[in-house]
Amino acid sequence: MPYANYEDMPMFLTVKEISDLLGLSTAGVYNLANNDKTFPVVVCGRRKVIPRDGFKEWVNKHTKH
Repeated sequence: MPYANYEDMPMFLTVKEISDLLGLSTAGVYNLANNDKTFPVVVCGRRKVIPRDGFKEWVNKHTKH
């Protein structure tokens, strides 16, 4: 799943894809999705997906410069 940039990513990312990108466990990503009100997540039934553009904004807001 190597992405050269955000535009190469699909419109919605899975928890597994986010865990690979951030170097977190899937449990860690679920923890973010369930407890961090700023973390972008779309609930589709029992499934959670993360919108690419919302994820990009979240990363930018949480990056220390």
